[in-house]
This record gives sequence, C-alpha cells and structure tokens, in this order.
Amino acid sequence: MQLSFLFSDGMVLQRGKTNIIWGNTKPNQNIEGTLEEKTFGGMADANGYFEIDLPDLPAGGPYTLTITADETRSIKDVMVGDVFLLSGQSNMELPLIRTRELFREELASTSEPDIRMFEVPKEYEFLEERQEVTGGRWMKAMGDDLYGFSAAGYFTAKDLKDRYKIPIGLMQTAVGGTPAKSWCSEAAIRKMGYYTDELELCKKPGYIKEVEAFEQAREQAWYQEAKESFDGMPLKKGTIQIPGIWCENEFANFHGTMRLTKQFYMKKEELKIPAEILLGTINDADVVYINGIYIGETGYKYPPRIYSIPDGVLKEGWNTVEIHLSIYREHGGFMPGKQYCIRLGKQYEVYIGLGGEWEYELMKPMKVLENSTFFTYYPAALYNGMLSPVRKWKYTAFLYYQGESNTILPERYVEEMEALIGGFRNLFQQELPFIYVQLAGFSDGREENQSTEWAVFRAAQEKSLAVDQTAMVVAYDLGEYNDLHPLDKKTLGHRMALAIRKLSYQEDVIFQGPFVSEIDVKEEGKVQVAFDGAGTGLEMRGREVCEVELMDANGTYYPASATIEGEKLIASSIRVKEPKGIRFAWRDCPMNANLYNKEGLPAWPFCREWE
Repeated sequence: MQLSFLFSDGMVLQRGKTNIIWGNTKPNQNIEGTLEEKTFGGMADANGYFEIDLPDLPAGGPYTLTITADETRSIKDVMVGDVFLLSGQSNMELPLIRTRELFREELASTSEPDIRMFEVPKEYEFLEERQEVTGGRWMKAMGDDLYGFSAAGYFTAKDLKDRYKIPIGLMQTAVGGTPAKSWCSEAAIRKMGYYTDELELCKKPGYIKEVEAFEQAREQAWYQEAKESFDGMPLKKGTIQIPGIWCENEFANFHGTMRLTKQFYMKKEELKIPAEILLGTINDADVVYINGIYIGETGYKYPPRIYSIPDGVLKEGWNTVEIHLSIYREHGGFMPGKQYCIRLGKQYEVYIGLGGEWEYELMKPMKVLENSTFFTYYPAALYNGMLSPVRKWKYTAFLYYQGESNTILPERYVEEMEALIGGFRNLFQQELPFIYVQLAGFSDGREENQSTEWAVFRAAQEKSLAVDQTAMVVAYDLGEYNDLHPLDKKTLGHRMALAIRKLSYQEDVIFQGPFVSEIDVKEEGKVQVAFDGAGTGLEMRGREVCEVELMDANGTYYPASATIEGEKLIASSIRVKEPKGIRFAWRDCPMNANLYNKEGLPAWPFCREWE
C-alpha cells in the first residue's frame, strides 16, 4: 500500500470538515481503518486507487490512524485543528532562523508541539498537474525543527493557538523570488495571454535540461575562476569605506573579485568569551577568514552574515579579518545600516566595531555573471508542481505574501491576482478566505530614496480586495530600508491572525487600519481626510503625522504639516495654496509614517488627486 507523504506521523487534519485519505493498493482491495476508535472503510478501484472519507473528530489529539489493505499502516500523533496553506515568495518562506537576531530569547525558550508544518518539496512542473508530493514530513515547532518554520506562518499560528488552544497546521509552499504567474494555472495563463510563449518553451522536450546544463557549466567556470584569482597577485591596492553600496565610486561597474582586510584588537580577558563576527549583508558572495583561518561563507547577497568564531582563532593583540568578495552583477558593496563588528558574550556584552576604513586588493575583473534561469519562476510552474499535490487536504484559509517580483507591472498584477485567487479556490474546491500581505517597505539601502514604484504597486495590491472573501494585511511600517526581508514577522503574524479571526471565524474584531472614506478641501488650502477602519480612534505616534504630501496645480508634491483633529486628518502646506492632491506613505519605504488606529494597525497608504 502506498500513501502520500502527507499521511505521516504528526500530521494535522482540518477540524469541522470531511478529510480524506487516499493512496494505492491492490486492485479492488477492501480497505478498513480506525481513527481514534472510529471506523472507516471502502474499496480500491480496478487500478488500485482509493479515496476514503475519514471520521470527524473534535479539535485535539494526539490520535492514531490505522489503515489496513494489503498491509496495515499506523500513523501516530495525529492532531485535529486548523490548517493554513502558506504561499508566495521569500517573505513567506523566510525561516525563523533568519529572525533570531530580533527574537533570540523568545525562540530559545520556544516549544510548541501543537504547531506543525509540512514543507512541500520545491519542484516545478509544466506538463501536468502533479498528483502527489515527492517527499516531506510534518515538523513540530520545537527543537532544531523550529528554526526551519516559516516565520510569518509560525507567528500567525502562535497567535491563533494561544487564543483558541487548538492545534495549528501549516502547509508551506512558498518559494523565494517567485512571481504571481508561477502560482497561476495553465488555463489562467492561456486566458490572460501574457506568458504563453514561456509556457510553451518549458514544455519543449529537452529545453529545461539544456538550459540547466549550460548555466551550471557557466556558473561553475565563473566560480572556479573567482576562487583561483585569490592565489594570484593583486592588480591594485587601496582603502575603501565599509559599509556602503558601490553605486558611485570607482567600483560602480566592477564585477569580479576583491580581497578586503581589516585589523581589530582583542584584550586577553576577551579571548575566553564566545565570539561571532557580523558583516551585515554583502553584494554578492563572501568567504571570511580570521587570522588566516576559515570562518564561513555565503553565496548570495540576501542572508545576514553572522558567523561563529571557533575557540582558538582569536589572539591577544591585533587580529586580521579577511574577506574574499565576489561581485556577480549590478553593484557590489556592504549594505548600510547593518552591524559590522566582532560581538562577544551570550548577552552581547562587548562589541568591537569593524566599520570604517578597510584595505582592499583588486584581484580580477570578470564578466558579469548573468542571472540563472529559475524555472520555479515560470508560468504555472508551482501551481502544477507544489499546489496541485496538496489540493485534497482541507484548510481554514489561504495565506499569501508575494509581489516583490512583480512591482514593475502593477496593472497587470491586478489581473494576475484575480486569476490566481480564482485558481486556488478552483484547485482546492474550497471557497476559502484569501489573506494576502501588502508589500513591506524597502528601498535597497537608500535611506532617503523618494521612489514611488512600490507605492504604486501597493495600490494595485489593494484592488484585489474587489474579490470576495479577501483581506489585505498592511505591512509597509514593518519594512526595513536596507533589507528585502524585514525581521518583524511577529507583528505581521498578529495582523494576519486578526484577518483570519474576521474572515474565517466571523469574529467582530478590528482587523484593519484606517483607510480613506472622504476628502474635503477647506478654506486656506487645508485638506481634511476622513477614515473608515479607525477602530476606537486615530493615533499619531509623534507630534504630527509624517509622510503626508500635498500636490499643487502644477502636479508637484510638497511635504505637508498634518495632525489629527477629532477623527480626521488635517493637512496643509505653505507651498501649496490650492491643493489638487494628497498622499500619505507614498514611497517605496515610508519609514516615518506614523498614523495608526488605537488598536495599533497602520493607516493604509493612499494617493488622491482631483481637478
């Protein structure tokens, strides 16, 4: 008898719905089973396939499921509670280990055996909608497995589990970097018409293997050349300031390898203290040595560089850190606003700074290493490869965090999301709430960046609320200007849990922040904004409301003075006598936006213009 990998010890079944068990055995085989002393049964078809309803059980556990066909199988530690499908890209996938800097003490003491996650293998498919997962297991939020949990999923589950005292299951399908088209069905892709050429190309026999083989050879040759370059003589030497992204200095267009070194001083008494080196985030890849001893390495730019320093590496007096830096494409450098230091002690009692002047050796200029072709990013790839295999499981809601890979075409995204949501509901045959996250703030390390590309995209995301049974979780205030993957997934999880309580549990709960209901232009150029979603009242966190701008008759926006009067926002600007528009939090990363309701939920970003 063959059962899906989903049917394994520790699994979580959805309460209040008819769950099924499916698999393969001998043709026309009788099947009998028990789930916590309740019996079930059926018969396999002529091909040996069976699909049988399981008995209903109340939330709780652990239960044991036993099934007998041509053999007997027992699945232990079965829980019944609420199950959520997680999907999207890296900010949904991001594991708890990446948030440990913010939640170190909390996570160190966490043991939540009733929160469980199944991570669906990351596999693409273009020729069919796959029927089964090819591996995986149910993990508990405890021990070493804890740090592999989706951080956003875990904190959502924790919020719900603490409130309702029921088991929570997470079906994790998110894959970093994926655009919306990856999660759309082939039928939707063909109906929209944007990506049919890509789809047909991926169906072409041998095409994917040919591309993968070519790119693997290209990358390995680049990496080998880069590695060998550090055995040669430098082409140039000098000093450079770290941190900084090298957009405007002499290395703005440099791709290849560099050696960077810096000395730091250690006292004798500090050598007994556990130590680690923090190097922020780096564009693109690094190999780190201290006193000539290998410490650690990272092959791409996004993960934080936090490397433990083994005992015996550090010495009294001057020590040398050495970085072998590889710059693949775009701009190299070290992300501003991050920590660059030697950190000592379990409670971080001592910091030895590494920012400032470093010595560099230019080792070898190289051709740009082109981006690899990630077939997980292609149309219908993950709908077929990851969603379809878990379509028979039962869920409470769909949770979706995605969009960073779609920001350049916001209007198309509206259409794609409508198709995507419909595709989810059709595939799973469940008209479930679809709860999605509006993009958090990010400006690629530019603290004063005035770009509005992501603001426009957030407005496009808002339009998906036109689809029934959807909720948008506003998160711009949780962003970090210098990190595409902000750490505060706990607050995000709380906000997602609020939306679940409203849409899935039908609770009378305030689950969203203030959003514009009416705008009036008053005398002397003042603009008055009224809101819905203000909950028990508006709240500004500071002396005035920040990130408010008014537009003049020429279409130029200027910063405005804004405050709260009663339940309304009042804005004015000495540079705008006759306002023709107002906007709030209308930047890629509106770091200073500070308008909330008293429940702590941020006001939605908005831009309104008039004649």
